[in-house]
Amino acid sequence: MSYQLFLGYTFEGTTDKVFYKSIIEKTISDILCSYSNKDVEIILTPLNKDGDSFVEQSINSIKKGYSENSTDIFYIHSDADDSSIDDVIKNKFEPLFKATSSITEINECKIIPIIPIYMTESWMLADFDLFKKEISTTKTKAQLNLSGNPEQFTNPKLKIIEALRITNNELPKKRRKDLAISDLYQIIGQKIEINKLMTLNSFKEFYINSFEFLKQLNLIDYHINI
Repeated sequence: MSYQLFLGYTFEGTTDKVFYKSIIEKTISDILCSYSNKDVEIILTPLNKDGDSFVEQSINSIKKGYSENSTDIFYIHSDADDSSIDDVIKNKFEPLFKATSSITEINECKIIPIIPIYMTESWMLADFDLFKKEISTTKTKAQLNLSGNPEQFTNPKLKIIEALRITNNELPKKRRKDLAISDLYQIIGQKIEINKLMTLNSFKEFYINSFEFLKQLNLIDYHINI
């Protein structure tokens, strides 16, 4: 009999919603395939934000997910933007952890931050060859102004938009696809491989946190470490 693993996640926008659905599912699947011999069914539910502050929105989402599905793990998304991961943890997640610890109905819920640097789009650029294929270009990183570590791009979203502009302009109008950035979230989320994402420190932290919580749920041999 399989174990049903209930997961919930919040997101900052609709494009984040479709991207992180694939990322969370493939991360959990990768960990379980690599480190577990148990039969696990993954049930992932997106949770809309409702409330004024980050803490209030997160708590409302957690309560909803826990009451409806007894959710095992909650993934809470917050872009780092101009801050470091440590700053986001201190200013957003530590107050959230403190608040949830005093609410009996959810104080044992497992919460994992999703904090890309600087924003979701940096993870989309972890595999340049995939990105290049999906936007149908033969141009190099340098020609698309994408040289360097994606986590060092202060605005990776604008980087992608500019790369799309360059690509769209290089073709005659009749051959243009005129791709928009919104076209890329789902397809890259579905196709990008874990080993490419693991080159990014923020994803690596997300992966390790997921591993540790799966270990706490006894879905992984307790003696295994990564």
